[in-house]
Amino acid sequence: MDRNNSQQLHELLSLFPYSLARPAQVAALEVIGRMFKEGNRFAIIEVPTGAGKSALALSTARYAATLEGQDFEPGAYILTPYNNLAVQMTNHFRNVGLASLKGRKHYRAKPVGTYEDARAEFFDSRVGVTNYAYFLKARQLPERQVLILDEGHNLERILLGMAGFRIRPQTCWAAGVDAPQRFGTHDEARIVDWLGSVLLPALRTQATLRRHSTIQRRWEDLAERVAEYLDLDDRGQWIAWTDEDTLKVRPLAVTVLARQMFARAKHVVIQSATIFDLPTFRRTLGIPDSALTFSAPSEFPVRNRPIFYRPIGNMARKTMDNAIPELCMEMERIVAHFGNCKGIIHTHSYSINERVSSHLAVRFGNRIVTHGKDPRSRENAIRRHCVSNGASVLVSPSMVEGVDLKGDLARFQIVCKVPYPRLDPYTRKRCTMDRSWYELQTAWALVQMIGRAVRSDTDSAVTFVLDSHFESFVSRNEKILPTWWRDAIQVLARAS
Repeated sequence: MDRNNSQQLHELLSLFPYSLARPAQVAALEVIGRMFKEGNRFAIIEVPTGAGKSALALSTARYAATLEGQDFEPGAYILTPYNNLAVQMTNHFRNVGLASLKGRKHYRAKPVGTYEDARAEFFDSRVGVTNYAYFLKARQLPERQVLILDEGHNLERILLGMAGFRIRPQTCWAAGVDAPQRFGTHDEARIVDWLGSVLLPALRTQATLRRHSTIQRRWEDLAERVAEYLDLDDRGQWIAWTDEDTLKVRPLAVTVLARQMFARAKHVVIQSATIFDLPTFRRTLGIPDSALTFSAPSEFPVRNRPIFYRPIGNMARKTMDNAIPELCMEMERIVAHFGNCKGIIHTHSYSINERVSSHLAVRFGNRIVTHGKDPRSRENAIRRHCVSNGASVLVSPSMVEGVDLKGDLARFQIVCKVPYPRLDPYTRKRCTMDRSWYELQTAWALVQMIGRAVRSDTDSAVTFVLDSHFESFVSRNEKILPTWWRDAIQVLARAS
């Protein structure tokens, strides 16, 4: 340890929320201490699931609360993608002054004044946790010493969602205008004309007519995004097209948006279990090469998290229909083998999900728990799986993140398909600009997906991967996929 850094590390450890920090946590805090000591703006911390990122964030935030500065107020904001993660963190650490805040709509069923009380507490506390969406919209929040970005691999996706917009036929009908004709990626002039002359005036009219504040803000927010797009001097870094009757408008880069976000704090700490490709990650967000970085291997025993590769079929789009029947038969054997255990099947798409769940339900009936596209349907499926006393099997295309299947909630899992991003016009354009971006998105999704079932060093689950693309993907990306993860892979003649 650098003696010049010992003071910052000592103070960070003194503010650690538990009596003992693990070696990887101490090493991560040493890097964060260097960030403060050297005046570096960025620290990127990559520690696997279960390594205690929340404790690192709280220790850093509490240290930031002791710092004084002319341009930035003492304290820190901790940002998470999901409200439930913010609530979990607050429940664990409220005794040390952590305050949480959600958007107003999440308090609407509570007594009058609850949102205002929570907002006042959040502003008064020097250590606050909220979701990205609220922070990015709440420009009135004071600038603080540190911004801590949890699940930081999601940052580009979050910023894209905040800047871009979608216009569905239902939106047009609600605004009193006809849905537009289909647009291709080369129809920018027609898209701009329709947005400016037809849609934007209708959106602004709806915003003035609505009396419910939440609905009014939704119309205002969409109108603002459309207006910002129309006001751009150069739309060369944007792409717009119609996809399944929905007009999608998205920026091709988020570096400007990221820079604006980073400017709201003196220091930025980015935490994630899946950074992997640091050069691509930094390039995507415009983070300088001088950023301090730390990466730790998984502390989970490899024997507790085997990944059995059994190449049943090629799940590429052109050959998927031929492969799925045999995949279903193999999944049936696996589910039967784990007859007394809960598990999860990752299907990647709703079309695959329908075929898999229908096939398995014939034999296993109520053991199979699945859901549709509605977010509430997904949450209900998770709840049914978790509270069930039986050996239920959760079948889903959308459990890459945001679900914790610890212990007996998943003793086995099946990956039907390597989760390549859908090759829509946006993804194709990004691939031509930066192929490594595409590979990194897939690596993130794959490792996060497989990480749903083993949540601590005493937890255990068996993973089966059935897509024959898995081997070539891993081989092609050996440099970015962590060694501790690849060490768990075994090739099986049979997955039973």
